[in-house]
Amino acid sequence: MGGEQVCMVRKPGITTTMKSMISYGEVNAKSLETVGWGLENGKQCVLDETSRVFSGKLPLEYLMVFAEDYEKAILNIKQKLILIIARLFKNSYIEEVDAALEMNKIEWKIRHVVPSDKQILKLLNHLNRSTTAKVRIAYRMWDLHELPTIRETASDIWAVKTTNSLERLRFIIIGFQKSSNTDDRSKDVTQFTHAGVNIRLYLNSEVYPYERWNLDFDKKLEAVSYYAYENFQRSYYGKDMGEPMMSIEGFRANPLFIIDCNYQPDAMRSSTVDIKLEFETRKTKFPSHTKVYAFILHDAYLT
Repeated sequence: MGGEQVCMVRKPGITTTMKSMISYGEVNAKSLETVGWGLENGKQCVLDETSRVFSGKLPLEYLMVFAEDYEKAILNIKQKLILIIARLFKNSYIEEVDAALEMNKIEWKIRHVVPSDKQILKLLNHLNRSTTAKVRIAYRMWDLHELPTIRETASDIWAVKTTNSLERLRFIIIGFQKSSNTDDRSKDVTQFTHAGVNIRLYLNSEVYPYERWNLDFDKKLEAVSYYAYENFQRSYYGKDMGEPMMSIEGFRANPLFIIDCNYQPDAMRSSTVDIKLEFETRKTKFPSHTKVYAFILHDAYLT
C-alpha cells in the first residue's frame, strides 16, 4: 500500500484455518461454505459434479488481518495484492487419486467511498498543517512460524523469534500436526493433534499462562485449554459472549492452544522481546514426526 508492505500471509491455508477455527462460530461456518470451508465428501455444494467447475467469493478479511482490523477509508493510496500460486495443490483437497486445479479467473473487488465536501476539507486542513503530516494506521498482524519437528524427548524449548516493542504480542496460537499430513492428498492437512503436550510461553522473563494448565487429553483433562479457546472471541473482538465453532468434544479431536499475553509489564514495552515456547509431556517422549505451528497476533503500524 503506497509502496509499503502492509501484511504478508505465509502458508495461507494453515494460517486462515487456524484463524477461522478460533474466530468464527456455527453461523459464520455456514457462510464460509462458499469458499470451501467444512465441506465433506457428500456435501460438495460449491462444486458442480458434472463440469467439475466451482466458484467462490472470499472476503479479504478472511485472508489478511488488515482488511479485518482497519475499517476506515483510505484516501489516494495505490493498493496492490500479490498472489503466489503454490507449487503443489495436494494440501487443498482430499482424494485417493491426483487431481489438477485450474484457475480461470480471479477478481479483486474493492468498495469505494466518496467523502462529502466537509470531510474532504477536514482532510486537506490536516495535511496542510505541516509538510510532514502523517496519518497513523494501527492494525494487528499475523505471523506464522513453523518448527518442522519437535524433538522426541520429554521436554523441549523453541526460540520462536525476537521482536521489538512496537510489535506488541497479543496472542499466540499453537497447533501440533503430524508431518505426514502435509503434501499427501489422502490426508487432512487441517487436522491438528494434542500430542500429549503442556505449553508455556516466555516473553523475556515473563511466563504465560501464569498457572500451568496440566493438560491430559487421554483423561479428558483439557477444560482450561478449551476455556482459553472459547474466551478468545471475547478478548480479541470485544464480544459479550463467545461463539466457539467447536464443542468440547470437537476441540478434543482437533485442538488449538491459545495463550493470551495482552497484559505485559511496562518495562517490556521499551525493549526487545524474546519469544520462547516450552513444551512438556507426561509421557516418556513426544510423538515422532510432529511439527509445531506458532501463529502470532501482534500490533503493527503504518504511517
